[in-house]
Amino acid sequence: MQSAVFTTLGLFSVSQELSGMVMGLLRGADPELIAEESLSLAATATARAIEATSSDQKTLSESILVAPFLYRDYLVGTAMLEADDAAQADRGTEIGERLERKIAFYATHLPKETLPTGSILKNAMLLWMGRISPPGMSTGPEQRLDASGAVERLAAHVRLIAAHIRHVEKAG
Repeated sequence: MQSAVFTTLGLFSVSQELSGMVMGLLRGADPELIAEESLSLAATATARAIEATSSDQKTLSESILVAPFLYRDYLVGTAMLEADDAAQADRGTEIGERLERKIAFYATHLPKETLPTGSILKNAMLLWMGRISPPGMSTGPEQRLDASGAVERLAAHVRLIAAHIRHVEKAG
């Protein structure tokens, strides 16, 4: 249970940090797109870190891949309550379909049971940068990614999650 809480807190923290790191670099970018892509990328990288570190944590890895959908349900539910409008549920379905496509995209670029570090992580993040960047940027995705510091931040998160899982298994 402790690993699930730790990992979930890390996932939401790093996805918010990634979004914040690039918002200033990407003038005219869609904040909702950046948030969804960042959460999907971070969830997939986190799940892969768990899978690569422990074969006993399959349930935790699968749960982390579901976290973006649960977060969507929470946000949509909050909007429904605040607006007293059940029609918000239709928006939740649309967001859910987008998240499914995004998670599937990152899952193909971050191999199962492989710790997403080095060139594997950077290549996935180059794709992320391309997906979140508005058209007509004066620099390429690689320059924007390098300027953001996002690779280093997500790599640190991946290492921290892997270290936590190893520590819990040794202690357990």
